[in-house]
Formats: sequence, structure tokens, C-alpha cells
Amino acid sequence: MTALHLDLRDRPPPEPMERILETLRLLPPGWHLVALTPMRPLPLLPLLDADGFAWRMRDLVQGGAALTICRNDERHLLDATGDG
Repeated sequence: MTALHLDLRDRPPPEPMERILETLRLLPPGWHLVALTPMRPLPLLPLLDADGFAWRMRDLVQGGAALTICRNDERHLLDATGDG
């Protein structure tokens, strides 16, 4: 299973959301994205849903969130990942 990883915890808003959306436009089939963000990216979630992406989010102990994203028709990748 192939993943792209972005650590955006040190980036100010709205850069994490912009970088995630840019990366998803280039995401090859069969890949998923694991993005670490400085906070829960709640404004991003409806955009992901509308654009046909499935996602799973978990809070990080040290603060921020880990967001795992894949195409909706590949949502099985969410179950196969360790959530980042």
C-alpha cells in the first residue's frame, strides 16, 4: 500500500487545507494521503466529501490531527492503513 505523507503541523491556516487539496488532485489511483495538521481541519471535511474522497481522522496526543484520505471508491484503503 502506498501513501503520501504531509506534515503540515507547523503551517498557518489556510496552508494545510490548500496543500492537502493540491496533493489530492495529483494522488495516483491506489494511493492514500496521510496529513498531519495543527488542528482538526473541520472546514476541509465537507470539501473532501463533495469531491469524492473518503477520510478518517484521529487526534494526535501532542496536538493536531492525523487525516487519512483516499478516493471514495478505494475506501477499503482506510481500513488497511494504520491511520498514519
